[in-house]
Amino acid sequence: MKVLALNGSARGGKGVTARLLAALTSGLTGGGAQVRVMEVARLKVAPCLACLKCMLKTPGVCAQHDDMEQVYPALQAADLLVLATPVYTDNMSAQIKAVIDRCICTMQPFLTQGPDDRVRHPAQWSMPGQMLLLSTCSFPEPATFAPLVATFRAQAANFFSQPLAELCIPGSIALQMEPQRLEPHLELLAQAGLALAQSGQIPPALLEQINRPPLSPEQYLEIGRRYEEVCRQRLGG
Repeated sequence: MKVLALNGSARGGKGVTARLLAALTSGLTGGGAQVRVMEVARLKVAPCLACLKCMLKTPGVCAQHDDMEQVYPALQAADLLVLATPVYTDNMSAQIKAVIDRCICTMQPFLTQGPDDRVRHPAQWSMPGQMLLLSTCSFPEPATFAPLVATFRAQAANFFSQPLAELCIPGSIALQMEPQRLEPHLELLAQAGLALAQSGQIPPALLEQINRPPLSPEQYLEIGRRYEEVCRQRLGG
């Protein structure tokens, strides 16, 4: 299995997203998968211009020349695309959204009905056959992920990829204050990566464990008060 993992956090390797991704990829690598991790925040990726040159003038090739030229070959070589992103204003980060938008060059200008009977553009070249979402969010409620999960599933359908799983761990504000609270979930993510590399799937019981919040709202708020105090100090009291 060849895996491309995109870390879409604006903080790159410094945040909770990076810790989650490192745990998952350690399991994938341990199971024999070939894993390439790209930090999108380090790349120069311009927004899509909607110029349609990739459809009508140079089919399959984007008219813009930037670091997406590193991403396209990695996408074409991968069997699995891992989208690792924190929730920003109820969706994926701007950094990873820019990458997804620039993948419009994978599409033809023509029209077809997909497996879900929705009309879409057929593929010019194939994205990875499977996609996996890995995410965290500031607040403690799993419902916070709902808009992002809906977007992820829609994007997978747009690219004729199978949405393999959504691994969503809430409460990042508190988890940054007490990093040890995340350790059990990191172990579970490593197990998930190992299972995925070896069998092509994550056992449902393991998925359920991963998506179980590490903190109750009450625990989150108790820790969060210390975060608020830090914010007050930085604001001058």
